Amino acid sequence: MSRLSKTDVVSIDDLSLPEIERVFTLADEFADALARGDTLSIANGLIMATLFYEPSTRTRLSFESAMHRLGGSVISSADMKASSAAKGESLADTVRIVSGYADLIVLRHPHDGAARVAAEYAPCPVLNAGDGSREHPTQTLCDLFILRRKKGKLKGLTVALCGDLKFGRTVHSLIYALARFGANIVAVPTSGMDVPNYVLERLAAERNYSFSTVTMDELKSLAGGLDALYLTPNAPHQMALFTGDLGLDKAPAGEAPASLDAFYVTRLQKERLGGEIKPGDYVRFDARALKTHRTQEAVVMHPLPRTDELAYELDSDPRAVYFEQAAVGVPVRMALIAWLIEQNRKKRASARDSSGLIRFKTEPFPRCVNSNCVTRFEGAHLRPRFRLARTVDRASLPLRCDYCERELRIEFVGHARSHRYYKYDESLYGYVRQWIEEQSLAVFETVKQAEESGYEPYRRGPQREVMNSAEIADAVNSLASQIAADIPDLTNVSIFGVVSHGAVLATRVRDVLDARIGIHAPCAAIDVYGSGEAIHLLDGASSLSVEGRTIIIVDDVINSGWTIQRAMTMIWQHGRPASVKLAVLIDRGHLAVPIRPNYVGKNIPTAPSERVQVRLAPPGTNGKHKTHDRATIYSMLEAAKAPEQAK
Repeated sequence: MSRLSKTDVVSIDDLSLPEIERVFTLADEFADALARGDTLSIANGLIMATLFYEPSTRTRLSFESAMHRLGGSVISSADMKASSAAKGESLADTVRIVSGYADLIVLRHPHDGAARVAAEYAPCPVLNAGDGSREHPTQTLCDLFILRRKKGKLKGLTVALCGDLKFGRTVHSLIYALARFGANIVAVPTSGMDVPNYVLERLAAERNYSFSTVTMDELKSLAGGLDALYLTPNAPHQMALFTGDLGLDKAPAGEAPASLDAFYVTRLQKERLGGEIKPGDYVRFDARALKTHRTQEAVVMHPLPRTDELAYELDSDPRAVYFEQAAVGVPVRMALIAWLIEQNRKKRASARDSSGLIRFKTEPFPRCVNSNCVTRFEGAHLRPRFRLARTVDRASLPLRCDYCERELRIEFVGHARSHRYYKYDESLYGYVRQWIEEQSLAVFETVKQAEESGYEPYRRGPQREVMNSAEIADAVNSLASQIAADIPDLTNVSIFGVVSHGAVLATRVRDVLDARIGIHAPCAAIDVYGSGEAIHLLDGASSLSVEGRTIIIVDDVINSGWTIQRAMTMIWQHGRPASVKLAVLIDRGHLAVPIRPNYVGKNIPTAPSERVQVRLAPPGTNGKHKTHDRATIYSMLEAAKAPEQAK
């Protein structure tokens, strides 16, 4: 049982401005005490656990040093690959267990929103030492502390944040903090690495704050003074910013030269780039950048570690403060721990606002669009959780993940009590809020997902049959013929049918191939929207291989293509196929992604507002089931007035 009250610091916004100032006051006192060699016992009897799922030197060691210097003790798991996490233990279980051993947990984790999960499951305080690309609040405390020490204030400073503004979690926390302190921010991102929208939206909604984004060339000609520069150089076109003429000494006529008071240089976040961005050669920041009239008073900051972007020749320059910046990590984190102890005396506890959370009673539950969101990794116990987003979109319903803050835009909404779904438009917003209050809102990414979940459209226009049982049987035979003619070696084929009608069609195509050629291809159903096991083997097969095989995905209707794209992604998670081909019963001619079917049973051109619905008799019914094979086309009418089902 923790001896500290439940006060978490997951975001820099978990600390008010007076609380940050109190931490700074304590940090000044501890810095003086360390200089005097004082022995402290403020944390005597307390134990801190450091759980680091990612590498760290400065953050972990400065936290542990801080606790020891306060008289407390530390237990550490510096490499979680050597812990039970390697056996599959969830983060939720880990922090609950560790809370029984320690009074305080310091967590670093590669997934966005992980610190929020830890804070919810751990009964003791949790301090976020970095969660994915989301935030790193304690590093921001160190940055603000050294910046205030060097500049004497934070309010009114102009700070340019340059380079990797997309993945740099320290930059995100710093943006939130500088906005609250009344500083001016100029964003100078490397191409493709802009400040994420969720950061901008949070600033606009909570602080009514916005800032300018400029190019590197525009930065050189800014008339205003710059007090700090966050910089992550990673492209050749940035070379001139460092090794050429900065251009800061050429002010417009009649204006005094602007001054740059600090550079903040940091390495490129390579571990978060993946294959999405290909950075160019690094550039080196050297002493030439400090020789202009506008930069000669500037200090050079860097959170470290550095790689190739910061010249070693700067180390002896008195304006280089990055080692001092790293050193203040000890007194600042001592101050944060001491502040927690003060809150314990005040019986202060974190209060996470649960109002506004959307509780989905029935499946399907929406999934966060962020591939690095912690909800994608923690298992079934951690369901995605959303709020209405801060932005307003007339064409889609924006939801915001409560863990990583990314937005999910919903095109189709449903009413769980009536089992009707609607194409979302702004006229439905009031009813959606009502459905949220009564916990009857359902959301869908596609029409297929809505229909597979048993929902019917709010209103149909006139419908007509476009394929009967005999025509569907002919189309299945045609698909099998196209596959046999195109693939010479059917022994290397695995067939995946998209649940549910695609799975029925997959077995029918497989059976036709078996009857004609004598090859019984392994077959599976793939559930692209389900929350359980994604792939289900059919016909009692014990295994189905993906690696090196030709994969045929079978579906009933290809609408936008998003369902097929998701199926392909899920298949690749099980191995690397030799090739992937797509067979569809009906191609209606409207795609949002560049996916084209290889084999088509029938092309049925439709208008964007029209839908094709396929009904198939379940396998093994031999025509005795009340559902017969048929395909119909109808117009889905918009909700021009209040939905009757919601009244």
